[in-house]
Amino acid sequence: MIQTIFEENGIASLTMLDARNGNTFHPAFLNRLQAELELIRVKEPKVLLLQGTPEVFSAGACRRNLLNLCEGKVAVRDLTLSEQILNLPCPVIAAMEGHAVGGGLMLALCCDIVIAAKESRYGATFLSLGFTPGMGCTALLADLVGPYLAAEMMFTARTYRGSELSLRQTNINYIVARQEVVGLARNLATQMVEKEKIAMQLLKGALASRKKKLLAEAQQQEDRMHRICFACPSTRDWVERNYLQTEDEDTP
Repeated sequence: MIQTIFEENGIASLTMLDARNGNTFHPAFLNRLQAELELIRVKEPKVLLLQGTPEVFSAGACRRNLLNLCEGKVAVRDLTLSEQILNLPCPVIAAMEGHAVGGGLMLALCCDIVIAAKESRYGATFLSLGFTPGMGCTALLADLVGPYLAAEMMFTARTYRGSELSLRQTNINYIVARQEVVGLARNLATQMVEKEKIAMQLLKGALASRKKKLLAEAQQQEDRMHRICFACPSTRDWVERNYLQTEDEDTP
């Protein structure tokens, strides 16, 4: 489901491998992902590569979690993935070979370097699922693609191929052919691990501080919007009728 490898050279890689469920945040997957991120925080590698499968980086929320939100059993603010990534002491490179939508794309927004694939699709698809954006999307997406394209992505909820984004003036570090993504990420990581560890950690903390402030402010607004959206019967109806159930989403 998730594989973490710590190499002697200081590079760690966390690979999301739940291909049959599109690396969605069903309970078992989410618990394992959060545990792996905590392990990485404790072990303090010099650089982390965050990867998915060649086809899917992450499809974000699962049906069960959305229904729990509608029923008031959990709140979006309880999902701490964004904070966990930002709080890692090492720089994180998002190697998005595959598609990334909704909360899956938000994982990349919290990384320090983002590499996308020309063939894959990326989108802030929250409105198409019946609710407003979360996980800091309303503030952090603009950092990646610029404020006007970010607004377009959120309002239309459409997905964009990497090749299309390469024609727009985004801040994505690299948009390359899918088969080049991981190699490029590893090349950057190799350059980074040559640097002094404490200096890397200090720089990571300094650069992450701004995103942490933006995330905290965004989450206050997003939480208010979510409380209204998920309380609407129409939101639950939409999720029940249109959102596919993952095979493992009810696994504790």
